[in-house]
Amino acid sequence: MPRSSRQEPWAEAAAELGQRIGALLKDVVPPDAQHHLLNAQRELLTALLLIYEHQSGARRSAPRKKVAQSRSRRVSRIKID
Repeated sequence: MPRSSRQEPWAEAAAELGQRIGALLKDVVPPDAQHHLLNAQRELLTALLLIYEHQSGARRSAPRKKVAQSRSRRVSRIKID
């Protein structure tokens, strides 16, 4: 996950929490499972960051003007004799 110069506080907290949990489970969880869990954590944080950015970008953009649709552009049934 690329790090920006200014991360969101919740992202930093989530990464810190992941590191602490990983340190606690180091003796209990096998190394292969640790690797898998770290990859899953990275993917989850990336997905959450992308969702957050998408939602915040959608809120910042100017509202779209509604385009009036004409009836001629709509799909209609064609009767076959």
